[in-house]
Amino acid sequence: MEVGSILYSIIDEFGKEKIRSDLTSDISLSRHYIQKIMDECKNRIELHDESIVGLLCEALLHFMLTVCTLPSTRKIKINNTILDIIIPDARTLKSSPAKSLLIQIVKETDGANQSKISDVTKFQPEFKNLWIVSNKSLSIPYINYTVDSEEKAQRSVEKRNYRDIIVDIHNFLGETGNKGFRFFH
Repeated sequence: MEVGSILYSIIDEFGKEKIRSDLTSDISLSRHYIQKIMDECKNRIELHDESIVGLLCEALLHFMLTVCTLPSTRKIKINNTILDIIIPDARTLKSSPAKSLLIQIVKETDGANQSKISDVTKFQPEFKNLWIVSNKSLSIPYINYTVDSEEKAQRSVEKRNYRDIIVDIHNFLGETGNKGFRFFH
């Protein structure tokens, strides 16, 4: 079974509408849902391969951005470089990089990661606004969201837990004055 299919079957078990409703009323619950969904995925998928973890993180992040109605642009190619996720959008990244996040998800275990990360720095000159998602921490000068919270090897400039990423995006949008598309019941 494909990673995306497994992920969405787990999301269906939790209930898409329940997740949406809970996160609309309290976005901090995203930590709980991300952790529970990732834990359940670990029970069903072998997560030792960086590419599988990367695909899972990307799919879960896309789902969470959608249910939280946070503005984003996903998977765009500029000058032969693929940008995974831009918050809030590509236009803001180009005109006001300080008000934009660029999130790259590591999906390879070879040396290509450093090259790909280096490629995206030309689009986001604000190092604190370039976030890298990976299974294990990387030795990089950017904020690094990791799935493996037990792992203590290399340290990035700032290591964070992947389960916190939606709350951090929400806070970033609030700090930069972007109200986004949030709906409240």
